[in-house]
Amino acid sequence: MTIITIPKHLTRKDLVLIPKEEYEALKRAQSPRVFKEVAMTKGQKLALARARKNLATGNTLTLDEFKRKLGLAR
Repeated sequence: MTIITIPKHLTRKDLVLIPKEEYEALKRAQSPRVFKEVAMTKGQKLALARARKNLATGNTLTLDEFKRKLGLAR
């Protein structure tokens, strides 16, 4: 049987003992995923520029206003 000594500064915290395989699986699950960057098309760049301009000028709708215009508001 293995004897483990826990330092006093850790005794005031919650400790969890799990097998190494489970710990490694948790680390893999929490690691940030890397996504491939996809280049924007010319149309997407123009739409993004237009959206940024509208946002800067305050020409936006709230979600409630948008629903009302679509006739979805109750």
